[in-house]
Amino acid sequence: MNMIKTLSAAAMTVLLGASAAVAEWPERPINVIVPFKAGGSSDLVARSFASAIEEQGLLSQPVTVINVGGHSSVGARRVLDAAPDGYEFLLHETGIIGAQASGIIDFGYADYKPVAATGSICMALLTRKDSGYDSLSALLDAARAAPGEIVFGVNLGGLNHMSGILLENSADVKFRFAQIGGSADNFAALTGGQTAVASVGAAGARNFTLTDDGQVSDESQVQTIALLADAPHDRLPNVKTAAEQGSDVQFCFTNYWFAPADTPDDIITAFAGALEAAAGSERIVTFYNDTLSSPVFLKGDDFTQHLEETAAVVGPIAQQATQN
Repeated sequence: MNMIKTLSAAAMTVLLGASAAVAEWPERPINVIVPFKAGGSSDLVARSFASAIEEQGLLSQPVTVINVGGHSSVGARRVLDAAPDGYEFLLHETGIIGAQASGIIDFGYADYKPVAATGSICMALLTRKDSGYDSLSALLDAARAAPGEIVFGVNLGGLNHMSGILLENSADVKFRFAQIGGSADNFAALTGGQTAVASVGAAGARNFTLTDDGQVSDESQVQTIALLADAPHDRLPNVKTAAEQGSDVQFCFTNYWFAPADTPDDIITAFAGALEAAAGSERIVTFYNDTLSSPVFLKGDDFTQHLEETAAVVGPIAQQATQN
C-alpha cells in the first residue's frame, strides 16, 4: 500500500505541474475510443482506468469509454480524424503496429501523438469444448492433417493474427485465418461455431472461460488450451504454456493510449499524468494481478522508443499476414 501511495504522489506532482497550463481542460467528459466490442482485453483496461481516474479524482470530468466494433481501423481512424482538443483519445495495443506493417491500414502510431503505454499482457489460445482440440498438441496434429482447413478467427493484421502466424511458423502448420475482430467478437464466433480456434489476451481468456471465483465455467462453451507466455499463471488454472506443450511461442502486447496528432502538449502531459496516477492506484494494481498483466507504464521519450523498437520486431511478422 505504501508503494501505491508513493507512485500516486509522484504522478500527482506531474499532474499538478501541468494544471496551470490546462486550467480550462477538461470542461466536458473525455471520450476514450476502444476500437473493439465490449468485453475484450482492451475494453477491460480502458474501463478500469476510467474508474480509477474517477475514484481518485484525478480529472474534473469523467472519462467515458466508447466501443467501436468492426475492424479496429474504424475506431482508430475516428480518433485520427478527431478534433485535437483533448476530448477524444484512442486506447489500442501493439496490433496497430502490425496492421500498418501488413498493409491492412495506411496509417499507424506515428500519425498520432503518443500519450502513454499501460500494462503488458500475453495471449492465450481458445477452442470450443466440443471441438476435440483440448490441448495445443491436439490442435496442431489436426492442423497438420488438414492444412488450411481449421478456421482461426482473427482481426486481420492484428495481434491475434500475428500470434497465429507465429504458431504456424513454429509448428509448420497452416490455418485458415478469417476476419472476425477482437476478443469479444472471437468469443462469439467460437460460441456460434463459426470458427474453431482464437487467440485472445489472457484477461479475455479468463473472462470467457472462468467464473468470478476463478473456477472453470461449466456454462462457457469455450476452453483455454495454451498460454503464450514464458510461464504458466495461477489465474488460469491447469493451462500450460505453449512451450510446455512443445511449441516455443510467446506473444505478449502492451496497451497504447494515443491522441490526435495536433493535441496540445500540455493536455497530453495532463492526461498522461492522470493515467500514471491511476496506474499506482489499488484498483489498477489489483486489476493487473487479476488479468495476468505486468505493471508497465511508459510516457514521453520512453514510450516513443518502445514504439520504435516494437515496430522493428513486429513488422516482419505482420508482413507475413499479407501472404496468408
